[in-house]
Amino acid sequence: MSSGHSRDLSPIFEPKSIAVIGASNNPTKWGWIIPSNILSNGYVGKIYPVNPKGEEILGLKSYPSLLNVPEDVDLAIIVRPAPSVPQHLEECVEKGVKAAIVISGGFRETGEEGERLEREAVRIARRGGVLLVGPNTMGVWSSTVSLSALMPPVIPRSGAVALISQSGNIGTNALAFGSERGIGFSKFVSSGNEADIATEEYLDYFARDPQTRVILAYIEGLRDGRRFIEVAKRVTKKKPIIIYKAGRTSEGAKAARSHSGALSGSNRIYDAAFKQCGVLKASTVNELLDLAAAFLLLPLPRGKRVGILTWGGGYGVVATDACVEVGLEVPTLPVETIRELDEYLPPYWSRGNPVDLVGTFDRSIQPKCLEALVRAENIDSVIASGLIVGRESFGAALTNSQRSDKLGERVADDWLLTADRKNMDTMAELIERYGKPIVAVTLTTRAQLTREAFERKVAAYSSLEGAANVLVKMLEYANFLRCRGAET
Repeated sequence: MSSGHSRDLSPIFEPKSIAVIGASNNPTKWGWIIPSNILSNGYVGKIYPVNPKGEEILGLKSYPSLLNVPEDVDLAIIVRPAPSVPQHLEECVEKGVKAAIVISGGFRETGEEGERLEREAVRIARRGGVLLVGPNTMGVWSSTVSLSALMPPVIPRSGAVALISQSGNIGTNALAFGSERGIGFSKFVSSGNEADIATEEYLDYFARDPQTRVILAYIEGLRDGRRFIEVAKRVTKKKPIIIYKAGRTSEGAKAARSHSGALSGSNRIYDAAFKQCGVLKASTVNELLDLAAAFLLLPLPRGKRVGILTWGGGYGVVATDACVEVGLEVPTLPVETIRELDEYLPPYWSRGNPVDLVGTFDRSIQPKCLEALVRAENIDSVIASGLIVGRESFGAALTNSQRSDKLGERVADDWLLTADRKNMDTMAELIERYGKPIVAVTLTTRAQLTREAFERKVAAYSSLEGAANVLVKMLEYANFLRCRGAET
């Protein structure tokens, strides 16, 4: 919508009843896959398959037409070819359906005839007060009612992140990758062509959603930039919005028009608009999830001064470069902090920031050194590299060096797994005590370890550059809130 009014989208995300128009008994068709996903995820509302043959589908009685369904229907999911969609929407209007998700492609993204069909679909839906998701969408997810009305068989974790994606594939992959890392989602919409409901209206809804704390979006273009800025300015005072903007090049913009029919516009204009309204721009799709984890787990930094703790000198150099290159500072440590670290580290340690643990195998000193660094008065945040190692990094070597496999396994568990978990818990406790963000950098890329860290309330990443990017963007948001007089 282009007006200043945002509608109540709860019939999309909290329906009490769903009709699947185009339901099928063929397991290769979306008309079978989507209701199967809805059922397997535990949706407790009523489901009405609609199929001209009136046959039983997935153990449910089906109806030859939506108008034959005897009960009220909140949400219709239309899995039919584009030319038939206007007629099905007419039936939705007659039935009093509150919202419709049009899975089908073949609309504005395909050319003039598709654009005509899309305009007709929107005209019918708005005339009848039917909220229209899509078309050209992969569906929605809502943890509120355990609804997985999605094309792919993805069942995300429940959590506090809402995601809007104009690409169904990228959106559903982000759900899967996020869940692997321990990140849970409150709501998801594959917004598709956004013929009726645009990104800014979803933003407005998620801002009011009590389950949502962080909002992510993948966009290829916006229809109403003025409306987006108006909404985003209001939302970012309450919740962070993190966006990955695709179609930044002329070639990418052309691809966006054929994919979702989006109007991409100048990348510089988008950058300026995002900055004006406090939206954070992710530089990669994966960084969307990096930032989501940070905002869920960490307090905002009070300033740009970073303390760095590493297991080796080279990592300290890389971490320093990464911080300085994005605009952070790596300050000299106070004398009292140096003296405290002298008590734990060998005489040949670096005696500065970064704090180099000189590869010591005594992992009991790591929590002590970390706390000394976090407590330093001129440190606003900490990057801790090497405190989470990962059993696979050294486990095999430790096992092979022992007299028996059983002994080696025990040494690996004690030295790696137990110490990793103790360090995770220490980081979470220090974050809570001192109110400063601590970003962990692992020595492994395994999602399992990152997930365990997240579950223990630690934001862990596999690269120093990623850690620095997270901190500088959290600082950007903190500065935005301070300038606007909002709570940090």
